[in-house]
Amino acid sequence: MGERKAGASGPDSGRSEAAGIAVVGYGNAGRQHVDALAGVAGAYAAAVVETDPTAASRARGAGLTVRALDEVLADDAVRALALCLPPGARTDVARAAVAAGKHLLLEKPPARTAEELAGLLSLADDGEVLAAVMFQHRFALPEPLRAIEPERFAGAVASLTVSRARPDAHYRQAGWRSDPRHALGGVTAHLGVHYLDLACQLLGTPRAVTPLSRTDAAPGIDTQLCGHIAFESGAQLSVAITSRSVARAEQLTVLGADAWLEVRSGAVTGEIDGRPIEGRTRPASVLRTEVYQEFSGAVAGRTALGLAALSRSRGVVEALDGLLSGHAPAARTAGAAR
Repeated sequence: MGERKAGASGPDSGRSEAAGIAVVGYGNAGRQHVDALAGVAGAYAAAVVETDPTAASRARGAGLTVRALDEVLADDAVRALALCLPPGARTDVARAAVAAGKHLLLEKPPARTAEELAGLLSLADDGEVLAAVMFQHRFALPEPLRAIEPERFAGAVASLTVSRARPDAHYRQAGWRSDPRHALGGVTAHLGVHYLDLACQLLGTPRAVTPLSRTDAAPGIDTQLCGHIAFESGAQLSVAITSRSVARAEQLTVLGADAWLEVRSGAVTGEIDGRPIEGRTRPASVLRTEVYQEFSGAVAGRTALGLAALSRSRGVVEALDGLLSGHAPAARTAGAAR
């Protein structure tokens, strides 16, 4: 990817070295992004883009500037856009942002299919802009686990359980959550996807994805799902995700011949090559701030994108597509890029 274009400074003299970021969409995710930016020295919320009058009023009430999309795209002080729109409503905004030379940070899930993800990555590469994703739980992994090394758990057996209580009415309400074209899915795409992404970070690229059972609150909007994923590394993962239980649980267990790992509610324990692995639970809000710290450093040219890179999302997008749509992972030839 080519040299990054330097943007103008923010409007505040105290922000002369900080990257202005426009948050597009001020729903739950957008508010979380603004809160995360408040803890980052290298970036700030330059504006909120929101067409819904109620959400726009809420943003103004929080002291934020609400601007039209074409205004932030034309503003050199805005270096990047955080796309906090429903998954099915991002592509056109992403294209406009790249055409204006803006870097991108996408909310999860970043794409609906591997083809859509590849298109986003190609778009960013051609436009010479950065593309990142808000999979903040990647930052909960201790340093020895952050590099993608699926051979570490080759042949492992693993299980993933996520339970986040939501009434069916949450997924039937008017708006984008009940429309699979915009929402992509229900509990799996919006809550279970975080730990599904962790599994793919650790186990590698899916080879086969088998949905086993599913319950929907509305057509295409799942509230319970079970499935199985076989990885190219030989690892096998059983998946159970539900919003129909009162329990709050998030657990990924990986059992390999020479290594094991458990991620439970953000805490990491395990052993690799006889060395203990441990990471304490940290709030999701802190992890989101770390995403922005990495992203703003990359925008400024101080560091490269690492954990937040959108390019690390191929595995989870293929897994999600296979579980929700039954689509097989894309065929790969020997030596193909992973």
